[in-house]
Amino acid sequence: MYEILKLFESKPDHPMVSADAARRILADLAKTEPAAALEQIAHWAGTLRDVDGFSCDDRFEVTAEIEAAGRKRVDAVFAAFFGRIHKRDFTQRKLFEPLYAFWNGIAGAYGRCVLGHERGEKGAGRIRKDLPLALARSIRATGMAERMRLLRYIGLDADMWQALYRLLAYAEILGIDAQAITAYPREVHTTPRAELLRMMGLSLAALHELPPEQVELAGRVLDRYAISFAWSREPAPECNFVVDLAAPAAPWQLKDEKAPAASKRYFGGGPALAKLEEIEQLAANNLLSEEARYGKEFSQAQIVTVIRHLRTYLGADPPQRRFPRASVNDAVSVVKGFRAICQRVTTVDVGSGSALGEDLSLKQHKKSAVHLAAEEVEAVPEVWHMKDRSNWGIGIDVPQGLGLWAEPGVLCGIQEHEGAPWWVGIIRRLNAEDSGRLHCGLWILSKKSISVFLRVIGKEGEKASNWESSSGGFSYRYMRALVLPDALKSNDHPVMLIERQEIGMGELCEVMVGEHSRHVQLLELIEEGADYMRVAFVWKAPPAH
Repeated sequence: MYEILKLFESKPDHPMVSADAARRILADLAKTEPAAALEQIAHWAGTLRDVDGFSCDDRFEVTAEIEAAGRKRVDAVFAAFFGRIHKRDFTQRKLFEPLYAFWNGIAGAYGRCVLGHERGEKGAGRIRKDLPLALARSIRATGMAERMRLLRYIGLDADMWQALYRLLAYAEILGIDAQAITAYPREVHTTPRAELLRMMGLSLAALHELPPEQVELAGRVLDRYAISFAWSREPAPECNFVVDLAAPAAPWQLKDEKAPAASKRYFGGGPALAKLEEIEQLAANNLLSEEARYGKEFSQAQIVTVIRHLRTYLGADPPQRRFPRASVNDAVSVVKGFRAICQRVTTVDVGSGSALGEDLSLKQHKKSAVHLAAEEVEAVPEVWHMKDRSNWGIGIDVPQGLGLWAEPGVLCGIQEHEGAPWWVGIIRRLNAEDSGRLHCGLWILSKKSISVFLRVIGKEGEKASNWESSSGGFSYRYMRALVLPDALKSNDHPVMLIERQEIGMGELCEVMVGEHSRHVQLLELIEEGADYMRVAFVWKAPPAH
């Protein structure tokens, strides 16, 4: 009966009037370069979102064809974009634009199918069986588009929440919000609600505090575990976040909430947090299989860092700004990177005779020193504009054309004025404007950092004879470190920064400070950055020889 009725329906003023017509048109792009082809496919997706006259089922089928054609190109275009993730240049933007436009158009096209069913448009009855799929794919595509924005630190589109909430509210009316479906072949099952929970997780996870690789990794982690989030129509112990489906606003933390409303929904990390903790422990012990690593491009240390971040921000007590900020209007010098900082802060040289005690105090002695080979300065300071500050934080506007290397997780040296000591900080937040202007927040780790060299000597309990090489000498690894005497401790243990490298926790290292031999044991990886690792340590007695 449905097929007979379709013969008498008017057709839209659009070249892709059917799935067959869409396939013929899209086939012409077979030899087009992926980014250019995706740009054309994104255009067609936008027309399916905007053009009237389609029956609900025809719009769904044509959208599915357009999406399938686009997904064949997305991986290649995204790989090229991700290969320039640190560039933030014209080429990167030209790769971003078709990716964002494609996912945004697909989200709108599938959403239009649902809206057509809600309005009772032609073909509404024929699409009923496909509504859960249309809902899930629309919300998924919105999430993919917003992840592209997050990878450029532009921030989530505030206007998209209203469309997402309307989709979920209609799914609840139909009783299909928790219906299990397979959104795409070879995927595990999902639900329309789980797809929205992914988006909510993205919005709450403070991804502007992570380096771009870790932003993508966080998205992949949420892809896998958002379906395990807790969800309730009433306040519940596991639900410490809330969203109002009747208000176009992002989810927020539940604190002193007013009386529940029919449109409010409550959610939290729930069982997902326990699963994330298990994965974190496996990764921390290098036991995570390659299949479970979310992609071969991510190290297990990065997985530990990202999961710890997600557990913190999606847990029961998300971080809050602890110190008030005062407005200022000052210029500061900023230099990038671990090695550049090591060259500027107080240095303890081999043979200097300096004493570095367990309280991390440093007593300088004037005597001859044996210096290691001189290093060239690797970075020239830039002058940025400080707009606010607290004791351990700085808000900065980065002048146009500067800070092209700036991104969350990057280690910086900061100097307030000529002759002042260099502080050690990490870019913790980055917000970018389409115009190219950058705003960032720096966390000051230490104002009294000390640069030392460490000699890696092995695990506790190993004898010196185990380190001897076949030539009869001893084989050691050396690495630079920044001891942070005034930094926030980790579980009552002092912290230091070491050069990023493959090194296991539990290693013993000798702090090379002349005749006063001191040893430390690396206890815990707290965070991995682009060129550093922040670790907790403990002072140890020298190992027995």
